[in-house]
Amino acid sequence: MKLRHEDQSLRAPPSRTLNSDGSAILRRSQGEHATSNTASAEQISKAERHMRRFFNQRVSGRQVNERLWSLRLLPPLLRQTAKYGWGLRQDAGMSVSQLFFDAWAFCREEECWPAGYYKYRLYRRERRPFARRFVHERIGLPVMKFLNDREDVETLDDKLRFADACARANLPHVETVAYFENGKIAESQFEDSQDFPQEDLFIKSTNLLCGRGVMRWRFDPVTKRYKHDGLCLTAPELIEHIRSISASGTTLPLWKRARSYVPRLGFEFEREDRKPRPYIIQRELKNHSLIARFTNGAVATVRVVTARSPSGDPELIIAALRMPTGMSRVDNFAAGGLAAPIDIPSGRLGAAVYKDPRKPDVDIHPDSKHRIEGELLPFWQEVQELCLRAHREFPRVATVGWDVAITTEGPKLIEANPGFCVEVVQMAHGKPLGHTKWPEMLMAHAR
Repeated sequence: MKLRHEDQSLRAPPSRTLNSDGSAILRRSQGEHATSNTASAEQISKAERHMRRFFNQRVSGRQVNERLWSLRLLPPLLRQTAKYGWGLRQDAGMSVSQLFFDAWAFCREEECWPAGYYKYRLYRRERRPFARRFVHERIGLPVMKFLNDREDVETLDDKLRFADACARANLPHVETVAYFENGKIAESQFEDSQDFPQEDLFIKSTNLLCGRGVMRWRFDPVTKRYKHDGLCLTAPELIEHIRSISASGTTLPLWKRARSYVPRLGFEFEREDRKPRPYIIQRELKNHSLIARFTNGAVATVRVVTARSPSGDPELIIAALRMPTGMSRVDNFAAGGLAAPIDIPSGRLGAAVYKDPRKPDVDIHPDSKHRIEGELLPFWQEVQELCLRAHREFPRVATVGWDVAITTEGPKLIEANPGFCVEVVQMAHGKPLGHTKWPEMLMAHAR
């Protein structure tokens, strides 16, 4: 597997020897260990220390107690090691037990969560000097929620209100065909079913995350019907179907309902799908031909993170291309998609990663078989300008993760995420947000 984008000077491989059972043991002399700790301390900026202190004092409302912290670490550490340990032994050069104790010592000392230890591959020696600069979900998301302006966040989080704001600001965005709430059509672009668009459609809830609840309906021009997941409906039937699930939730087979109540299977979200919630119908976007090469046929999007200081202009922080794989209809990282780092100045792609750290990095898309690493994105300058323009429309928001589709007509905004997944961009680049101006700009809002 390839190392990501760390400084070349930090890539010296760890010294290893073999145990009696043939497993590799990482050897560090006292001098090496001291050097690593010193480098780590030197790398931690004032802004990052401020963010941790701000989280403990203002967001979570409690200080980290070393003894309690060690106890809190144990259950998630056992779960994460059981999940990832066997698959990461070769990459780490350690046995499962050695990974467990290394993670235990490291997470206690650096106050990080075990999931981050494995996902950010902090068992690698070359990442240790800046390991603490990775932002973890348990800190990043609450801090963003705390700092971002609540009124603007409500607009950005609501897909319909966000589309309206884009239209008023003349920002290219995905078009909303209809909005359903409580079993009624609250807003639509068609007078009756005769005016309903005869094309492929995306239908999704406005308040479910990570691509959950997304339905991709294919239009058959021969039968004039819309097809999805075994259903084949006319326009009036599709409208009635969406009206129904907005009022009563999605109807699932008995076996799916049953498994959603089994702990630790990971299907708890299916319970949420059965709740009434607003839905929107959107026209399906078509990727630019140069982007379609990196997909399974579904739409790929660019995640662009912008941030601004209270008195400054928004700036681009980091970006990644999210690509759908397999049978997935969405490109979300959590749904098995790939994420490739984007070089901000040039728009050039690096090798892609999965969210599951046990899977190797890839430079060729598994479905299209097209090369990813080294390719240039079309309309990259326009993507940057669009995200900066969009952020200027919401000046009270400290940071946003924008989802942009690059189409044949140029880039279009799909969603705005004022509380975005920090793992996508950091895992894709193999480097922390602490290497950017992001913590400093957020903490300027805290001050």
